[in-house]
Amino acid sequence: MKYAFISTEEIIYKYDGTVLGARVVQVDDTKCLVETDVLFWVDCADDTVPNEVYYDTTAQTINPIPSPPPPADQPVTQGTQQL
Repeated sequence: MKYAFISTEEIIYKYDGTVLGARVVQVDDTKCLVETDVLFWVDCADDTVPNEVYYDTTAQTINPIPSPPPPADQPVTQGTQQL
């Protein structure tokens, strides 16, 4: 088991601007930094990667940051372009 260091002052947003939760600053084997009101440790999985997850402050869980949807297909044109 590892520990994730959470910063509630750094907010993570979804690609559409929706607030997801707090930033996972660091993942470590031990709780090595001092906790405050806005910085604290939570248990996390061994394969947690800080820049790929966020901490849901409501559910108190670590979740993956969703990827944006793929871009829409570009329209297909035929012929030549008139300049």
